Amino acid sequence: MKKLFFILLLLSSISVFAKTKTFIREYTYQASDYDSKVTARVNALEEVKRLLLEEVAVFIKSEFEDRQWEKQIGDKIESGEFTEKRLISITAGITQTEILEEKWTGVEYWLKARITIDPDEMKKQLDLILQDKEKTKELEKMRQMADEARGEIERLRHELESVKNEKEQIVLQNEYKKNVDQLDAIDWYNKGYDADLKKEYDKAKSFYLRAIELNPDFSDAYNNLGLVYDKQENYSDAIKCYNKAIEINPNYSYPYNNLGNVYSDQGNDYDAIKYYMKAIELNPNNSYLYNNLGLVYDNQENYADAIKCYNKAIEINPDFSNAYYNLGVVYGKQGNYDDEINSYKKAIELNPELSVAYLNLGVVYYDQGNYVDAIKCFQKSAKLGNIDAQKFLRDSGQEW
Repeated sequence: MKKLFFILLLLSSISVFAKTKTFIREYTYQASDYDSKVTARVNALEEVKRLLLEEVAVFIKSEFEDRQWEKQIGDKIESGEFTEKRLISITAGITQTEILEEKWTGVEYWLKARITIDPDEMKKQLDLILQDKEKTKELEKMRQMADEARGEIERLRHELESVKNEKEQIVLQNEYKKNVDQLDAIDWYNKGYDADLKKEYDKAKSFYLRAIELNPDFSDAYNNLGLVYDKQENYSDAIKCYNKAIEINPNYSYPYNNLGNVYSDQGNDYDAIKYYMKAIELNPNNSYLYNNLGLVYDNQENYADAIKCYNKAIEINPDFSNAYYNLGVVYGKQGNYDDEINSYKKAIELNPELSVAYLNLGVVYYDQGNYVDAIKCFQKSAKLGNIDAQKFLRDSGQEW
């Protein structure tokens, strides 16, 4: 199970809401002498979005019955401010702000906007993202970048009010516009992220391209644009985007990993290993990178190194169900069936929805003549939608 730095598994969630929830806020931005209609609108939109996202975060904290997302936040759960900031960062990437009305007077930009969420779907997306610490970090990074740009905009507004020298004014105005463009680029990036989650890939591409147009040095946008091309099997453009992200930021581990995935899928193990190892060098505490490298070693029948990689992934993240599953596969190939069984059981304990682990565990039991437990595993796998398990049960006259 390979990691693309996008989400692989979706946790099922119990439906606790029946209706959508809508949040509506207004904001009036007081333009400075150096604002255009465009920059005033970007600033107004950023502020109204912040008001809306704060309201959504409060709703999530107060209404969700299953507080699994709280557990994922870790040892800083005692800080309400920390929790809310993280929720705001995540919801920025999985919601869309819709402009209802807007008006520009030349000195003020007024906006009325709304965010509408399906709480059931929101809960699923939170579960999904919070499984992935790297993805959570990515969304937090976007919020931090927006905060920094917003702070710079405010600082530059004050400086421009006091500077009299025309050349200095031009320099500050250019810097001001650059930071406003950065805010706008992050907004388009978040739109691309949301569209990608919804598998609206053409929209996602256009949004990421707009983000890059506004900020040509936006390495994260190039990386995610590459992921969209990758999903559309346009590997040539995906590779170009990953390489561009690396050119902009040579210390950015994600595109190295994603290049490794492309080359691995193409059967180019040499380059896959090279890029995975570079990603690990840059980000040695990322469990997914070791898991991906382990898959290549496994494919090469280098089981000793594969086991080392999977165990390292587990050491970093003891709740990494996929690494336990992959470890079980390797043990099975070595004929180490006791460790194979224990690995599949641990994977299932961590992720009860992992149908393939039930299937493989059932196969081991079946080969050992333990038909009762084998059938139970096949039935569980079949209920989770595994076609191979369903076929086996049909062929053997069993129900599930």
